[in-house]
Amino acid sequence: MKDLFQPLNFSCGVSLKNRFMLAPLTNTQSHTDGRLSDDEYHWLTMRAEGGFGLTMTCAAHVQAVGQGFPGQLGVFGDEHLEGLSRLANGIKS
Repeated sequence: MKDLFQPLNFSCGVSLKNRFMLAPLTNTQSHTDGRLSDDEYHWLTMRAEGGFGLTMTCAAHVQAVGQGFPGQLGVFGDEHLEGLSRLANGIKS
């Protein structure tokens, strides 16, 4: 069990600070058009601040007509880029 706190290095060069990983949870907090909400941003970045080596986001839809549930994160249009970039930077920091 001591390995859980050790870095995990992948052959592609990516390294995680530890072996704790947050599974992709669905919390239905995005806006109806798929844009990232402040609530979802804070929820996900708080998980990263909590020490997870890897924080995965929820399921995301890649077409407007492909939304599986209300509040699902969208990744299909330019209108999503600002929120997705903010989320990636927040998790990384």
